[in-house]
Amino acid sequence: MPYDVPAFQNVLFIHMFPFRNYDDWAASALKQQYDRGREAGCNKTKDLWEDNCTPSKMEIDFGKYGKAELARFKEGVVQRMNGDKKMEHHVFLLYHHRELNDVLDKLNYLYDIPALPGSDGKGKERRPEGTCDGEMLEMFHDCFSSQLMELT
Repeated sequence: MPYDVPAFQNVLFIHMFPFRNYDDWAASALKQQYDRGREAGCNKTKDLWEDNCTPSKMEIDFGKYGKAELARFKEGVVQRMNGDKKMEHHVFLLYHHRELNDVLDKLNYLYDIPALPGSDGKGKERRPEGTCDGEMLEMFHDCFSSQLMELT
């Protein structure tokens, strides 16, 4: 949220960030590359990493890991919270990625917030067998995992 957006009066913002173990997240994101494009999708991503560790624009992008998103996002919101926009209220909600539906049910009960379309967790019940080569997961870690230490 850009700092120059005018403040809202008496508004509660709930910023939701899924938590998932980093290694599990990376393996799942790499699996998504396979699910979308099979070997061709894997090879396209591998080419990005072999050349110069170029981030993918799909799920297997370090910037899409929940902790990375939270670290980047909170800077702007904390400025708003500490600035002259104190009439806004912000809550950061970290939840286990598999508990989205339960969390949304609780938010619905407490704040009358409706569920999100597709949040029932059934969107990926049937996925293709297989994933990208295990060597690619090592490449991902070699290229991007050091950035975890830079997150605040």
